[in-house]
This record gives sequence, C-alpha cells and structure tokens, in this order.
Amino acid sequence: MSVYLAIDIGTSSAKAALYSQAGALIDSRSQAYPLLRPKANWAEQDPDDWRQAVEQICRGLITANPDTEIRAVCVSGQAPACAPVDRQGRPARPAILWLDRRATAQADWLRQRLGQTEVERLSGNTLDSYFGGVKWLWYRQQEPEQYDRTWKILQANSYITLALTGEVVTDPSHAGLCSPCFDPQTGDWNEPLCQMMGLAVEKLPAVYPSSQVIGQVTRAAAEATGIPRGTPVVCGAGDFACACLGAGVTEAGQAAAMLGTAGNLMLPGLRRLDGRLLNTKHATGAPLSLGGVMAGGVVSWFVQAFCPDAPGVYDLLEQEARRSPPGAQGLVFLPYLMGERTPVWDAQARGVFFGLGAAHGRGHLYRAVLEGVAFAFRQIMEITADPEQSVREIVFINGGARNALWRQIFADVLGTTVRWLPHSGGTSLGGAFLAAHGCGDTGQFAEIHNWLEPPLDTRPEPANQAVYDRQYAVYRELYPRLKTCFGLVQDD
Repeated sequence: MSVYLAIDIGTSSAKAALYSQAGALIDSRSQAYPLLRPKANWAEQDPDDWRQAVEQICRGLITANPDTEIRAVCVSGQAPACAPVDRQGRPARPAILWLDRRATAQADWLRQRLGQTEVERLSGNTLDSYFGGVKWLWYRQQEPEQYDRTWKILQANSYITLALTGEVVTDPSHAGLCSPCFDPQTGDWNEPLCQMMGLAVEKLPAVYPSSQVIGQVTRAAAEATGIPRGTPVVCGAGDFACACLGAGVTEAGQAAAMLGTAGNLMLPGLRRLDGRLLNTKHATGAPLSLGGVMAGGVVSWFVQAFCPDAPGVYDLLEQEARRSPPGAQGLVFLPYLMGERTPVWDAQARGVFFGLGAAHGRGHLYRAVLEGVAFAFRQIMEITADPEQSVREIVFINGGARNALWRQIFADVLGTTVRWLPHSGGTSLGGAFLAAHGCGDTGQFAEIHNWLEPPLDTRPEPANQAVYDRQYAVYRELYPRLKTCFGLVQDD
C-alpha cells in the first residue's frame, strides 16, 4: 500500500504518521524530549534530541507497518528558531526556540537603526524578540566566535530535512517568521538588510515552495530511520501552516485555530495586514496572518503547578471547571506566562489572576485559564475584523480542541460556531497532503477537503455570551493598566 510519511518537530515531542493516498491515518508514533530553560525567558532544545526522536519513531512506525510503501516524506516543525550547525550538520549550540525572549535588546537595536514603520514596510511584521531574524542577531552579537564557525542557521524541520537528504532548505512559511530578514514581496532573503545586521546570507538556507521535492533520503538516513533510500522529501512547512492546511483552511473567509503548546489563530488571504499580528506565507504560498498566544502551554503549566500527580488530571480539572459558572465567578486570567506576542508584543508581560477571592477554588482558576486563552483569541479576531471579508468559520485542531468545555468556551467568547475534526485534520495531515502534492498525487490545494471528515459543531450559548462580554471588557483593561508594573518584575 502506498503511503505518505509526515514528521512534525513540535515543542514538546516529535511525531511521525503514515497516511493512505485517501488521507486516512494508518498509524503514528511520538516521542517527547526536554525543553531547556537555562535562564529566565530562555527556551532551548538540543537538535540531536529531535534527530534521535525521529530516528526512533520512524523505525518503530515502519517496522510495525511492513506492507506500506512510502511515496514521499514531509517534515513540519515549530517556528521560528535559531538552530546553527557546522559543516558536518552537527549542532553548533542548543537551538533557540520560538518562545525564547532573550533578544529584547536586539529588537531595540534594530528599532533604533531602522524604525518600527520601516521594518513593518519591509517585512510585514513588527520588531520583537520572537522573530527568527532577531534571534539570529542575538546569536551573532552575543556569541560571535561561534557564529563565525557556523555553516548554516536552520529551523527545527530543516535540521531534520538536512539529516534526511543532505540538503539545506527552508520554505516561505518559516522564512516569513524570520523577520526582518525575509522579503515577502520577492520571496527571498533581504540581503541588504541582512548585511546591515551583520548576518551573512550564505549562512541561511535557500527558500523553496513547501510542496517542492528538494531531495531524497540518503543511505545513512535510511539506515538510521528505516525510510527507504531514495524516497522523495518535500521542503515542508511550519507546523502552523501544515495545521491550517490540514484543517482545510486555504481561502479568505476561513480561519483555523491551533491549540497546541502555542495557540494560533490563522487567517489566509487577509486584504489588510496589521503589524500587531504575525504575517507570513501559507503552505499553499498565499499570504497567511496569525495571532499567536500561549495555549496548551498555559494548561500544562497549571497542571504542573496545581495538581502534578493527580490521576486522570485533565478529566478531573474539566469536571471541577464545569462546576464553576461561566466567567469563573468574576475571576480573569491573563495568559502571559512568558511575555506575549500578539497583540501586545511585550516580552515583560506576565500572567495574572485578577479578582481572586476566598470563594475561588481550583476549578474556578482552571476555568479562568481556559477563558483567558479564549479572550486572547477574541482580541486577535477584533484586529482582523473586516466587514467586507468576514470570517465564516473557525476550524479547531490539535490537542486542546479535544476538550469539549474549552470548545464551548471558545464558541461563547468568540460568538461563532466552532468546528472540530476529531479524527482527521491537523498538522500531520497537512504535511501528508504536501507530500502527496509534491509527488503529483493531488492537484489543487482545495482537494484537502476530500481527506476530511464532516466536522462536529459547537454553537454559542446566548446567555453565556453576555457574561463573557462583561468579563472580556475587564480582560481588555488589565494589560494597559498593568503594563508599567510588569517592567518592575524581576524574575531572573
């Protein structure tokens, strides 16, 4: 049986999945790896952990499915990152991840030399330590000797693609988040701007379309992973772009909500770009705007902080939260645990429980956490509001969407029907479709809908919407009023 292999390098684990030519999931494997936090606001991983995880899960997957023939491979991943390697493809240092906030001084350095308006004109994005190019500048300025010895600066997925094929490539969805170094108009690196930053363009990978075949699995990679030698590998895309494609969201008027460690609201084809959002490219090559917040990462923090050893912890917390009324009895949560990206762009922002009283228990706090993430999505939706290009549907994907309570909270807070694909969709399916597209097995990107099941819909409850309107008004006021206080917090 001919299949497609989709590999995803996530923030907490790597996943490999086999899909049939009809888009049906055949089997999957995953393996976790550690997230390193050597200092406050730093977040790193060892790229060799990614490689070893991929080797192990691919071997297990292929061994368990001996009657399959892999047509093509796609690798997606977390983004953006700074993963420098030497000429042998070995990590030059731990990879600096998307949620790392160390490069605040570099963002200020660029702001002084270029100006915020000019950067947005050139790249479509604001200046912040989140973006890949700003992380690269930190690396060049703070570790210059190591930078000079670096051969290429990669993303998580391109590190694995290099290990599989020996080719050094990236795609527009990743490159677009490496602001300010990528020019969305030309689809390539902005060489004059890189030179101004002291970044050598030759250290950056070539940019290819996400579904383009860029190489084949080498003999060494075949021995390590079990993937047959010579199997085509496509360029791949950011996990968010693959997730958006996997949700069937390819056109303007649609939106996809990704509830992984990061929460992303993804909207293709917006006519009006806003620098408060993340603006990059879809896996299809079309413009893609995102709002990015902490989502599942906030839930994981809550579990570890309040009930790390409880059996069936997520079911327990959902039951407790359901006993709390909508609005968590006046409790409001700001989900800014590691600074925040859209729309506030403040590395110093911090999480807040506001309105805490003696009557509140763990269930109220957990519900407030779920509601706080939904409020962050609502704030993003307000930025993208366009009366002539309204969002008709929002498709929810990834792990957090399995939580029925959270889906209802999102429907009530956003005031729109939430569509959920329980058995299809998501990052891996989008990657598999890119693999199929790359080897000529599919035509238009809209054909992804042939791979999807009918969605389950959650509709807003009018009574809850009124409560959330009041709570959201408080949420909107909190950050502006606390902004100066966040700068006084010392957590390193």
